[in-house]
Amino acid sequence: MRILLVEDDKVLANTLAEILEKKGYETTICYNYMQAYHEIEHAFDCFLLDQILPDGNGLDLCRLIREKSASPILIISSDTAESSILKGFALEADDYIEKPFRLNVFLAKIESVLRRSGKLDKEITIGDFRLSTELKILSAPNQDISLTVTESAILETIFRFFPHIASRQQITRNIFDRTNKITSAQTLNVRLSELRKKLGIHSSHLEAIPNSGLRWKE
Repeated sequence: MRILLVEDDKVLANTLAEILEKKGYETTICYNYMQAYHEIEHAFDCFLLDQILPDGNGLDLCRLIREKSASPILIISSDTAESSILKGFALEADDYIEKPFRLNVFLAKIESVLRRSGKLDKEITIGDFRLSTELKILSAPNQDISLTVTESAILETIFRFFPHIASRQQITRNIFDRTNKITSAQTLNVRLSELRKKLGIHSSHLEAIPNSGLRWKE
């Protein structure tokens, strides 16, 4: 699991990174807004953003991350004003950690958002279909279908939202998280067409909802 930690207090940042790495997380540290601005061009499994930075605001980073990534975001801040917390959630942050914080609570919140986002899941099952996100195989009745990274990311998003609709933005966000590539609407259409061909007789389960997104139909 790759974590981007944005924190201007170097002592705190290095301490947290050391603790996270002992827990098995690969951690990249940014000490200011501009460093983080360039780093978020890459995919991470989780973002830890200090709100108050010497050259910017972590909430602005949150907004930019959400434009392309579905990975969980935790805002870390000494600003405990209700308006600031609500703004973070309005920007689709997953949780808010108030400074000073207890280390075990900090680690528990990271694990919690990773679990809720499905980052810790290796398999997702709907009826007779089982998707292995690790092996990138869709096990269908009497057939195992090998998937590309992008195809696996598409189905992973649709499976996670089942029985609801996964929007195209949610799908492209997950593709970015899995491939580190931004997917245009046209490219997504091509990848969906390729996926339908690969699904063959099972392609009818992949239902497109006009002006909305896609869902898995049992």
